[in-house]
Amino acid sequence: MKRTEQGFTLVELVTVVTIMAILVTVAYPSFGSYIRKATRTEAQSTLMDWSIRQVNWRADHGSYNSDLQPSDSEYYAYSMTSTSTSFTLTATAKGTQTADEERGISCSTLTVTQLGTVGPEGCWSR
Repeated sequence: MKRTEQGFTLVELVTVVTIMAILVTVAYPSFGSYIRKATRTEAQSTLMDWSIRQVNWRADHGSYNSDLQPSDSEYYAYSMTSTSTSFTLTATAKGTQTADEERGISCSTLTVTQLGTVGPEGCWSR
């Protein structure tokens, strides 16, 4: 009777581990970029939400409210500067989010004004 051996050889295991390492090396930077972009979109949404709140406040009270301040998140610190006729909302990246960039433009600080002007322009999807 023939005896068949079961299992993998060392060469087969090393080959599989090498291929997996190459795939992880290629995929990980792309995954990190995807996560940063998703987090940036969340910050943009927060800025737009607070912008709408300011516009609604001005419609009811005649000036912008300097007391309205968005709460910081895990990845962004939010701030607002305002006068009775203008405001600028800012989201400043924290931690790993500071490496966020789009086509060579740093997206670590996002802004929106009462006019709907956003910055940096290359970081906002339209």
